[in-house]
Amino acid sequence: MLILFDSERVQLSRLLTVGYLSTLPHPLLHYVSIGAALLGLLLAGTGILGCWAACMNSYCMLTFYLLIIVIALVGECAIYIVAWLWPNCMGLGPDTDDLVKALQRNYGVSGQEHFTVAVDLAQTMFKCCGIDSANEYDTSLWRLQGLGPRLAVPLTCCKLLNANDTKAYLSPRPINQNFCQDLEKQTHSAYRHTVGCWMALDQWYREHYFAFLMVGFVIVLVEFSVLMSTILSCTRIYHYKQEVKEASRQIERDPPEPSFIPGSRASSSQAGAYSNDTYALTDQFNKHQGEQYKHAEQFNKQGAYANLVERA
Repeated sequence: MLILFDSERVQLSRLLTVGYLSTLPHPLLHYVSIGAALLGLLLAGTGILGCWAACMNSYCMLTFYLLIIVIALVGECAIYIVAWLWPNCMGLGPDTDDLVKALQRNYGVSGQEHFTVAVDLAQTMFKCCGIDSANEYDTSLWRLQGLGPRLAVPLTCCKLLNANDTKAYLSPRPINQNFCQDLEKQTHSAYRHTVGCWMALDQWYREHYFAFLMVGFVIVLVEFSVLMSTILSCTRIYHYKQEVKEASRQIERDPPEPSFIPGSRASSSQAGAYSNDTYALTDQFNKHQGEQYKHAEQFNKQGAYANLVERA
């Protein structure tokens, strides 16, 4: 997303596209940055969905999350493989002949202001002139039809006083414009850049192309790790639900013994045991008392009989 705010990179990327991509209203990096931002938002939303699904232990949500990750991963892998092996199929990669033709056809032409700014930026940044050489401007529409000032080369081909200014390509100030525009090589060589921009553009393209592929590779690795963690979460949820089912089946087969409140039953049983012992002791005591009463009654009868015998 930050690429959108780097106007120089975005403008310079216009020179890297060939074929149908060169007709786009905006430079290539503009669309790449927007696509990367949308992909990031999609993955962020998908990550939130995955976290929610994992917390809810929902198979449906996890399956939907897994499907999005797989689709994004397969799509990105396909794009990166094609960009790595056949960049020309995607309209990527600068081509010398195409750039020379584009410069002669579009530089300084009305409606091609973005291309003109991109060429001026490249010539200022890389201190060069033209694609292969400055002679390409001799047969360009800008020179033949007099679309601009009567100059041999654009002012951005000259060595500038404000070369260190980041916006120098928009308002170039040559050290000596007359010597820079002179047709004699001996005169303008000290005041004009004579090297073409092709080598510098190709090096800039390769650096950014390699960085793009490395960032894509890291993104693919991160998404692959997310995919593996999602599969692991699904297996954990599956095992957890299986354990819950087994536990419920075990409870149905072997119901647990009723639990007792500590001390309540024991105290009642102790009370019952105490009452039984008391009853038993009381019964024995009553029996013993009855036997003593019978012995006393017999003794009284024997005493009364003895008295009657004595009286007689």
